[in-house]
Amino acid sequence: MSAPAPNVLAATVHVLDPVSREPLVLTAGTEVTDPAIAEQITNAVCWASPPTAEPKPGRKTKAPQD
Repeated sequence: MSAPAPNVLAATVHVLDPVSREPLVLTAGTEVTDPAIAEQITNAVCWASPPTAEPKPGRKTKAPQD
């Protein structure tokens, strides 16, 4: 059984450190191993391959009422 592919960035992103809340700049090619950082990167274009973590369900929107 092989290990899952790492979460590697395809673009530079700006996120907040989950502990210190300080801004972080992660450049393309960086491997993201912290799930708390990975969940902040919601644009799929930023990833070289899809993240290996299971995405959390998003908020559902209500259908417009007539």
